[in-house]
Amino acid sequence: MKALVLKSRESLKVMDVPRPTLSTGHVLLKVSKCGLCGSDIRYFHGENPWAKQTLQMNIPNPPNIILGHEFIGEVVEAHDSTDKELIGKRVAVQTWSACGRCDSCRMGHENFCKETKHLGHGQGWGEMEFYPGGMAEYCPAFSNHVYELPKNVTDEQATFLDPLTAALHAVDVAKPEVLNRVVVLGAGPIGIMIAQLSKVYGASKTFITDIADDNLRVARKLGIDHVLNVADSGKTITDLVMRETKGLGVDRVFNTVGSQDSIIESLALLKSTGLVVLMATKNEKISFPALLLSGERTIKTSTNAMYTDFPRAIELLANGLVKVDPMITHRFNLSDGVKAFETAINKAQNQAIKIVLDCEL
Repeated sequence: MKALVLKSRESLKVMDVPRPTLSTGHVLLKVSKCGLCGSDIRYFHGENPWAKQTLQMNIPNPPNIILGHEFIGEVVEAHDSTDKELIGKRVAVQTWSACGRCDSCRMGHENFCKETKHLGHGQGWGEMEFYPGGMAEYCPAFSNHVYELPKNVTDEQATFLDPLTAALHAVDVAKPEVLNRVVVLGAGPIGIMIAQLSKVYGASKTFITDIADDNLRVARKLGIDHVLNVADSGKTITDLVMRETKGLGVDRVFNTVGSQDSIIESLALLKSTGLVVLMATKNEKISFPALLLSGERTIKTSTNAMYTDFPRAIELLANGLVKVDPMITHRFNLSDGVKAFETAINKAQNQAIKIVLDCEL
């Protein structure tokens, strides 16, 4: 079968690889669509974002990772007789499976499990010739983590389910309340979905920033109240927020940037009881005036997602509470996967927000 393989750092190739053989608890999908995620770009450049976020350490990636963890497909084979009923179903895939035995799993924090097996990330599998992922004609999946899709959710829309679970978990961490005012720093797909979810949770005002006008146009189209290009000289989100809130500040800030300046700005935007959720953490020292934590301001971080987030995300798409179609800017065939990555790497130049691969060759 054909697959897009990250052979080593910045060495990506569409090549013939063996069709996966199934083990206990797995089904095989004929992949329809697969989204290209920002973390895929980080893997391409040699980073291991899952290890940084979950293990708090840098771990080198193995060779020959088939990337892709935002994929949809039809079940064509099942290892276990109890899973035969899944054959022929159009399903979305929760692409990670925690061990179920460690302290984190047993305490209901599967998102912290250090033994997670993760499709498209090369994590948790031991040594393999090719590590499975969704940027391929076929991909194995955990049979207990596939979900039949409602008819009104398209394959392309369903490629957003994985990032939507990350957005949903971050909003759960923040615990927004009705009539809260919310800022999102960074208008990538996850940031735009966080802003939409904040509206679902009853936010009275939503603000979002970015340096790309195309992303901000999409955010405005999807109902975000105030958008701001922070690359424009003389314009700051602090000025906008304080003007719109009459100097009160906001209740929640979601920071998808992670830089020191953005963290300082996030704290300065808060009401005295406000909360910042950091979506991006970096391996560098951060310092800020302690007075920015005065009152009862709080900083939290958000890691991965929970098992229960995936079916909730499906319901959000199916009911039209989160809309994703305007974020899709580019489509490529799997055979043009290298070109798709080149487009994503130069997203500002190519005005790319979300790229979807068609894997049906």
